[in-house]
Amino acid sequence: MIEVKKVESIELIEEQREVYMRSLPSAQEEYLEQIVNRCDYYKIELKSKTQGYFCVDKDKVLYEFYLNDEVVTFAQDIFKTLLEEEYFIAAECKSFDYLLMSLCLDFNKKAVCSGYLFRNFVNVKNSLDGFKSKCFRLANLKDGEKISEISEDFFENLEEQILKEEIFVLYSDETLLAAGVAQKVFRSMDYYDIGMIVKKEYRNRGIGTYIITKLRENCCAHNVVPICGCWYYNHASKRTLEKAGFISKHRIITFNFK
Repeated sequence: MIEVKKVESIELIEEQREVYMRSLPSAQEEYLEQIVNRCDYYKIELKSKTQGYFCVDKDKVLYEFYLNDEVVTFAQDIFKTLLEEEYFIAAECKSFDYLLMSLCLDFNKKAVCSGYLFRNFVNVKNSLDGFKSKCFRLANLKDGEKISEISEDFFENLEEQILKEEIFVLYSDETLLAAGVAQKVFRSMDYYDIGMIVKKEYRNRGIGTYIITKLRENCCAHNVVPICGCWYYNHASKRTLEKAGFISKHRIITFNFK
């Protein structure tokens, strides 16, 4: 008989999240980390011993589900109980999260792809023609105003991210063409989620592919792993990432259980 206990903060499941993250073949997206940080958290106990946890948002969508190896044999029964007690009614699942994927396949009523996950890449080179005096570099606080003008709220906390050396800029002479980001996803793992925003009047000219390539190369030069992703129906972003050498073998799948 399982017992489910709500916990007040993510710090109280920190150790098990660490084990969960390291059990996956790759890290998840930064945007998923941001969602999880706003979720409700529950511990799963069997015989008064914590054997797992799960995270659910305000709409009862499940984002993380983990069980210790010693109780995985009971995973279907545990998952079924949680569904019957309506702890969640849907799930957003990374296709490389094998346990959760298997359970969602067991119990779902409907499944659709909602995102592409890029976890592999090849070392392609991309040039950018038609712009003089190109400069790709780390952003500084003096760049903040220009970045804000083009970013459309793309960056969560621009000043803080600049100070943490997560933001990059691409200039042609004095004109800011684009800004990029490379941020660590999980504190103890060397995966960096990369992305970019291009100034509107310069889109569809190869700048997005160029800056993603530069971000990928910068990560590799620092011996960290670049990852990225996009919405399933954002075909332009998918093409940009693929031109920059990224390969998607995984998806985010939305499962509904009702």
